[in-house]
Amino acid sequence: MANFNYNPNEYEEKTFVLIPEGDYRVRIEEAVEKRSKAGNAMYELTLTMPGYASKLWYYLVLFSDDTKRTNQNLGTFFHSFDIPEQSRVIRDGIERAWIGKVGAVRVKHEQYNGENQAKVAYLLTGKQKDDLPPWSGSAAPSNESDVFAGLEAADDEDFPF
Repeated sequence: MANFNYNPNEYEEKTFVLIPEGDYRVRIEEAVEKRSKAGNAMYELTLTMPGYASKLWYYLVLFSDDTKRTNQNLGTFFHSFDIPEQSRVIRDGIERAWIGKVGAVRVKHEQYNGENQAKVAYLLTGKQKDDLPPWSGSAAPSNESDVFAGLEAADDEDFPF
C-alpha cells in the first residue's frame, strides 16, 4: 500500500438529505453493464438530481426468456430518457451513449436497516414526464456526435435479427 499522510484540514463532513417522495427529472451519470442475481443481462444506471448530493439507481433488466417484458422495459426507458433511434440497438458499449441523458422518475421510500431510503419506483413517460419542470442541473451533452465518440459501428452480423 502507498504511503499517505492524512490531512484533517482537507476533510469535509458531508450530509445526504433524503430525497422526498415524488416525481423528478434525473440525469444518467453512469451506466454499467452487469448481470442480475438471476443471471439476466442488465444495466445499472446511476441517476443524479439537481439540488441533492444523494444518487438513485435504476436497473434496466433484459430478460432473455421474456422478450415482451424486455421490450416493455426498454420502451419505457427509451421514452423516459428520450433515447434517439441510433441508441436503441442494444450492443456492446451502447450504454456510454446514454450518459448525460435526462429522464424522469417517481421516487418512493423503502425501509433498509431501519432507515428510510429513496428508491426509483418507476420511470415516467408521456404526460407525467412532460408535466415536470425542465432539467435545471448541469447540461446534458448537446451534440449527438459527442455522445457517440468512441463507439464502434456495428456490422449487420452483430444483430440477432
